[in-house]
Amino acid sequence: MNCLLVINTLSGNSSKVNEAKLIEKYAAGDSVSVRYIRDEKDTYAVDGVDKLIVCGGDGTLNHAINLCRDKDIDIYYFPFGTFNETAKDHRRLPQIELAKLGRIQDRDFTYVAAAGSFTEIGQLASAASKRRFKIFAYFFKVLKSYRVHRIRADITCDVFSESGVYTLIMFSNSRRCFGFRFNRLHRDNTDELQLITIKAPKKDNLWGRIKMFFPFFRVFFLGFGKECNGKTIRFVSVKNADLHLPDEIPFCVDGECSSFSGDFSVRKTAHTARVHIIKL
Repeated sequence: MNCLLVINTLSGNSSKVNEAKLIEKYAAGDSVSVRYIRDEKDTYAVDGVDKLIVCGGDGTLNHAINLCRDKDIDIYYFPFGTFNETAKDHRRLPQIELAKLGRIQDRDFTYVAAAGSFTEIGQLASAASKRRFKIFAYFFKVLKSYRVHRIRADITCDVFSESGVYTLIMFSNSRRCFGFRFNRLHRDNTDELQLITIKAPKKDNLWGRIKMFFPFFRVFFLGFGKECNGKTIRFVSVKNADLHLPDEIPFCVDGECSSFSGDFSVRKTAHTARVHIIKL
């Protein structure tokens, strides 16, 4: 069996990877190649690979899932990132197999696709600061990210249709995101995502930032156990959503940045990822 071991040296805890031990325990008898990710632009090919072992964070896992889509490859994921949201969401089991991914346009995601306030924090923290300060590297960027976004969007889904200006648009496929365990509506292996929107204040000034604090506190610190269709906040379960964005907007997709504009959809996929998350 041909095995490829990928180690993302940019991840927050990559220094803890014991390459020899991983190969001995999970690839004994295989023909093993090793690939190191040392730059954000680095990638790898999976042609001829039967087993892929990846060590890194949520973005590392997301890249592997999309690279292996529709291929007969088992992915073994070892969480050596800073937040490791996907692994933490399944912490009840020592090893799990992922299913029912989300998909935004043509990109699959495990736990989140979100745009707006605070969602760029994952890109602002450097690899060096994540390795040195771990989770605190993100906290240092919170104030820099504290601003009102004004995302114009038309959203049509199975439970509502509206046009608005938002400071947050989030699709959640997990109980947790950004370090907060807030999504009590989430159920494993269903056909639903949770859509969270927060309407934007009129201006990105002091008053606007004060106003946006309260809905963000309500969503992430208190969370929701039932659907909400308020004037400022929506927190609902959806099976399909169609979006129209007149402007190109950067989204955080499992911690990595992808930009979208025009018309696209967000939904659960029929694709089941053969991912085994190994707890350390």
